[in-house]
Amino acid sequence: MSALPPFGTPEWLDAGTHRANGVAPVTPHVSRTTTWDFADRAAVRAAMFDASPGTFYPRYGHPGIIALEAEMAVLERAEASLAFASGMAAIAAVPHALLGRGEGYAYAAACYGGTHALGRDLARFGFSSYRFDAFSLSDLDRVLDQGVRVVHVESPVNPTGRVVDLEATVARVAGRAVVCCDGTLLPPPLQRPLEMGVDLVVHSATKFLGGHSDILAGIVSGKRELVTRLEKWRRLSGGLLAPDDAWLLRRSLATVELRARAENETARMVAEWLANDARVERVHYPLDREFGGALVTFEPRGGEEAMTRTYDSLRRIRRAVSLGGVESLASIPIDTSHVAYGDDEFEKLGFGRHAIRLSVGLEPFEVLRDDLDQALHEF
Repeated sequence: MSALPPFGTPEWLDAGTHRANGVAPVTPHVSRTTTWDFADRAAVRAAMFDASPGTFYPRYGHPGIIALEAEMAVLERAEASLAFASGMAAIAAVPHALLGRGEGYAYAAACYGGTHALGRDLARFGFSSYRFDAFSLSDLDRVLDQGVRVVHVESPVNPTGRVVDLEATVARVAGRAVVCCDGTLLPPPLQRPLEMGVDLVVHSATKFLGGHSDILAGIVSGKRELVTRLEKWRRLSGGLLAPDDAWLLRRSLATVELRARAENETARMVAEWLANDARVERVHYPLDREFGGALVTFEPRGGEEAMTRTYDSLRRIRRAVSLGGVESLASIPIDTSHVAYGDDEFEKLGFGRHAIRLSVGLEPFEVLRDDLDQALHEF
């Protein structure tokens, strides 16, 4: 068996393509094998100890994931990328791979509920954990003074769309810790946190990178030295992306910019329309930015009763968890993405308990406007 191309080379892009008689399929095939046949003991030992990831056993990597990671590194302009079985697998890998016992992990107070639950639970694994306000440099100083070694922020923030000043954050950390940014809500090329100085960027690729509500995946990209340490953790934990999902994600990367730009444009129109509707108390969307993303969160006037009636009255927009698909989805954060927050913690998130989160898909603006118009009620 021939070895796969060396780690990090452009030849990765052809790693999953079989060429015979001078031709190859335009769409790469899927290799589902869980083991390979070696010619002799020397070949086995070479794969085990010397060869690139993916030549020995698929838990170390496989042709499809290697090609995907190469493409993602190019898209993110990273030294290397690593694919995981879910976004939370990717997020959880960072502290487990990079921290030693007793070392500190700081995570933004306003973030996805799964990240919040992870940070709260890290003490069980021997790590120290701290919450901080990602919009306050003085609060960042506070946690850095505790000996924090990994700082996790989210930008834009789910579900308000608030944008963290990543360059100021990186300058404040100044080499004292690894800075990891969850960039799920605004995929590349619309946002590239690595170009703002962060060390690692993580995505729930289930969302906009996958974009079709048919993939569960996570991606971490960044400095090769850090990604290599994460790969060792992934090898031990076994949380890598399976061949079929790797193939589907490669399919989706080809259209991510087209989808993200179209969804961003429609979301802005939806946010502006909601902001001018008297039945809506508050809208969360960064209208002052060119790319605000496809997430629009709004609070109907009338509290929880109005929220429930509006949500239950949607006809075209689907009531479903997750986000980033080609179809528009609506969810209630306090019931789903942010259910992990207690009453005493929720006030720091920046949105009300009667908010509806709308993930804008590829439907025409008029279709979404008309559905929201008929769903909103006078209070």
